[in-house]
Amino acid sequence: MPMKYDNDRLGAALKLYLGTDPLPMHMPGGKRNPDFVSQAFMRDITEIGGFDNLHSPTGLLKDLEDCAASIWKADNAFLSVNGSTALILAAIWSASILNPDAKILTAMNCHLAVWNAIELTGSTIVPLMPAFDAGLPFAGHISPSDIERTLARNPSIKTVVITSPTYEGVMSDTDEIFRITRKYDAVLITDCAHGSHLGLDEDFFGPDAKGDLVIKSLHKTLSCPTQTAVMLRAKGCPIDESLIRRGIDIFETSSPSYILLGEVSKCLAKLNSKGSAILKPWEEAIEYAEQNLTGLRNFRLWRAPVRERSKFVLTGMGEVLFEYLRGTFNIECEARFPSHLIAMTGIGDTPDSIKRFCDAVIATDNVIDGQYAESAFISRPYPKIAMTLREASKSRLLCEQLTPDRCTGRVSGEFIYGFPPGIPLLMPGEIITEDTIKLLSRGDVHLLLGGGRTYKGLIPVLP
Repeated sequence: MPMKYDNDRLGAALKLYLGTDPLPMHMPGGKRNPDFVSQAFMRDITEIGGFDNLHSPTGLLKDLEDCAASIWKADNAFLSVNGSTALILAAIWSASILNPDAKILTAMNCHLAVWNAIELTGSTIVPLMPAFDAGLPFAGHISPSDIERTLARNPSIKTVVITSPTYEGVMSDTDEIFRITRKYDAVLITDCAHGSHLGLDEDFFGPDAKGDLVIKSLHKTLSCPTQTAVMLRAKGCPIDESLIRRGIDIFETSSPSYILLGEVSKCLAKLNSKGSAILKPWEEAIEYAEQNLTGLRNFRLWRAPVRERSKFVLTGMGEVLFEYLRGTFNIECEARFPSHLIAMTGIGDTPDSIKRFCDAVIATDNVIDGQYAESAFISRPYPKIAMTLREASKSRLLCEQLTPDRCTGRVSGEFIYGFPPGIPLLMPGEIITEDTIKLLSRGDVHLLLGGGRTYKGLIPVLP
């Protein structure tokens, strides 16, 4: 049974406390003075008595974490106000402490945060390639059989990291993958950042992602603020809770925001008290779109038997559709590519908001003089790794900037990644091949270097 957390305890405690008009002789420095602080930040307190400590929760915040664990049927839950990034860093770090010198099997469509964490640990990567459908312009699922074959022949792998659902909504069979990783005594870390709503209504959205540690961005589809996330620890996870807490101590701010935590409390209280009923308007809106975005001439709404339904991925002339929706209908979509567009929905959507989106897509389709063009997915080449990310990082300051025609056979000194969503196409320590250079030269993906710098056609290579 879900624990009783239906009255936003943290929010109620904040309201009661501030109603006594206490004099704040503590940080933050705005001191709730309306000349300096907007109304939205009047609840910005620090770890004062009665309000718990996120780094060692025993009271209100522990209740909030227990509520999250209850909602998503986990053994433990850990909240973050540093987003999923801090939790991914903590998860991979704690796994590397548990199994020092072990290798890490990593899906090549993982987010940059995963690779940054691996760089910090110094772990050796074993690449795991996702499947792909020749008719789709984005990567597909992770094959359980690929994982089993790799673990069977390489017992030094003790951690597996995958992403499910992906940015586009592709879901892998994490139930089977989790069964396999447990069989081979490997820790499964599942980046479920885009699936915070999974598990809340299994009849509509399907089952939740599985793993020893599952990380969810609470802000992506639920009503929590940007930067809030939760990590769920499964029963039987070999990583001790105290080790995970230590990882979070390292990677999360020492001054957690009660503004963000208060909104998490409000969201989770609603989910816990109202259950899947609170999702019904959103689900009706998604069904409306699925029924009405059919029969388009220039675009196709991507459908698959197993997918994350909250995202609308329209294949076809993605950039044209994006600009038309933005310029003509004042609709801002999540991402655009020459081959497809991603429009995200969330718990705040209603049939009315989604009807506005659908009407605009249909109107755009009617005025465009063209026809649907299928774009094939060009797979990232299987990486040839010369050294670990940490080893490559030590020589990063010595990098040469070379034109692509001079780079074949050299070792990359930087990340070059497609953004959004932040998936590396080239990593430090990876041998640069002709296939990689062709991929970087396509010109249909926005490329960045590590640190968010724009890629300008020169590849940083190690001496």
